[in-house]
Amino acid sequence: MTLPDGRLLRYAVMGDRAGFPVLVLHGTPGSSRQLAGLGRPAREHGLALIAPDRAGYGGSSYDPARTIASGARDLGELIRHEALEGCAVVGLSGGGPSALACGVLLADRVSTVATVGGVAPLVPRDPQLPPDRLVVRTARRSQTAAWVLFATMTAAGRARPEKTLGRFASLLAKPDADLLRDNAGLRDAFLDDLRHPSPTAARAAARDFWLFARRWDVDLADMAVPAQIWHGTQDRNVPIAHAHVIAARCPAAKLHIVHGGGHMLLTQLDQIIASLTPRER
Repeated sequence: MTLPDGRLLRYAVMGDRAGFPVLVLHGTPGSSRQLAGLGRPAREHGLALIAPDRAGYGGSSYDPARTIASGARDLGELIRHEALEGCAVVGLSGGGPSALACGVLLADRVSTVATVGGVAPLVPRDPQLPPDRLVVRTARRSQTAAWVLFATMTAAGRARPEKTLGRFASLLAKPDADLLRDNAGLRDAFLDDLRHPSPTAARAAARDFWLFARRWDVDLADMAVPAQIWHGTQDRNVPIAHAHVIAARCPAAKLHIVHGGGHMLLTQLDQIIASLTPRER
């Protein structure tokens, strides 16, 4: 679809087109290609799964002025375009802030929001958060420097996807590394994403981390719909402290701690879906 300012927003539709609508937002970096394996469980659960490429990823235009709030407003345009009022929104990892922003800014159009291994606000700093990783420190100093870092990573992934995915898996918690090894559909989706990066994917990832390192332009205290916060205790990508920070700042949040869980939490998919959909279903 074309957004009001002329940018393109690409999205995939999976599952049961007549089912309950759920927007699912990919992480950082990535695209909707990573989520291809969710089509079958969406059909089994009677869900219409809409997976947009966030700005600059996949087939969606880059937005050099993007903020966390403006990303949510883009999703509001998608909801209007596809007549999805009353949908749920779930953000994975770096897509978490955008999902939470929907619960603040689009409360008249969404029923529930959720994060799975989602990023919490880093400013103002909560003392329970661990020290920032290198990529966050880099992005805080310079969005351009982060762009160079992600451009190197993107080029390596396109040229040597199997090797790049192997290196990525070696940094993950055991539950996530096991998933990438044993779940062929998930592995294929990640490899497909690595092989087909957007020309602006590195810029989009740098923008994400630059935004993460600054004060959000939405206040989680203003959340006006239920917020389901899912997080694994063994998550190495986004430590469990992020979930506690979100819950502390968002009175509408319900915290779901998965003991022994990693970052992706595919083994909890049924429970996550149940927390998003109306009880009468």
